[in-house]
Amino acid sequence: MDKGNLLITGASGFIGSHMSKYFISNGWEVTGIEHDSRRIDIPSLLGIRDKMNWCRLDIGRDSSGVKRVIADYEIDSVIHLAALPIVRAGARTTLPIYETNIFGTLHVLEAIKEQNLSGFTTKGIMTATDKVYGNYEWGKPYTEDLPLNADDVYSSSKACADIITRAFSRLWKLPLVTTRPSNIYGPADLNSRLIPNTIKNCLRSRPPIIYEGINYVREFTYIDDLSRAYEILLNKLDVGGVSGEAYNIGSGKTFNQETCIREILRHFSELKPEYRKPMKYMGNEIEYQELNSDKMRRLGWIPKVSFSDGIKSTIKWYKENIDILP
Repeated sequence: MDKGNLLITGASGFIGSHMSKYFISNGWEVTGIEHDSRRIDIPSLLGIRDKMNWCRLDIGRDSSGVKRVIADYEIDSVIHLAALPIVRAGARTTLPIYETNIFGTLHVLEAIKEQNLSGFTTKGIMTATDKVYGNYEWGKPYTEDLPLNADDVYSSSKACADIITRAFSRLWKLPLVTTRPSNIYGPADLNSRLIPNTIKNCLRSRPPIIYEGINYVREFTYIDDLSRAYEILLNKLDVGGVSGEAYNIGSGKTFNQETCIREILRHFSELKPEYRKPMKYMGNEIEYQELNSDKMRRLGWIPKVSFSDGIKSTIKWYKENIDILP
């Protein structure tokens, strides 16, 4: 039995593809918005390309297209994930980051507002990031009541989208929540990030790289735990009490790059890490990120996948697919 018509923006990305797979398997009719296609396609790798509807448009520029999709597919729930998500990309180009992350969110919110003011209830989850908090006191878990202190292009774009979402919810009484997840990892992540890069290097018998002097601490949450949190939030939006709120979503487990790589190397005992001088952009990263997710846990969510189990599952997937990956 269908649980509803769900739109996932950015559905062909790493998080969006996993989120789509999760909700399809739990009885939702899922429609995805994607910006473009790539030679190696995550929805196809996860076996869901033919199990959902697909719409291709530029969410940051096509407000009418977003409204058309939500109306045509009778969408009653939206998970907004579409974003340009890599921090260092913001140092290379600015306008596309703001167009996608701010105006894309605004276009989704306008479409949801139009539906609700017309008498058709459409609820939504807008995805921000733990980076909206910026660089607060070392070792202090972020709570949702902290001011947003973002000071780079990507993080500031997500902070703006976060604030705009909560403003829409309160001004027009819309069923909307904002999430601020930690670093998400798992199978089929084709972005250039620490965990997938390290695993692919190891599977190709290349030593993983540890950058000297880079001791940034990050919180890692397995993708399946994030998907469960989103389903809880969508269900809570039906009964009220969460609209207009922001929720941290994190495992509570933090690691620096070396500790993370050492966990992966437990599965590749023949390899030793290679130490290198850091690249220039690495000096601009936030030093410490840790979320207090008590607010989300009070809704009944707890992370179920330990870091060691999550890494094991992720390595297994990459091992089975390494021959077709870039």
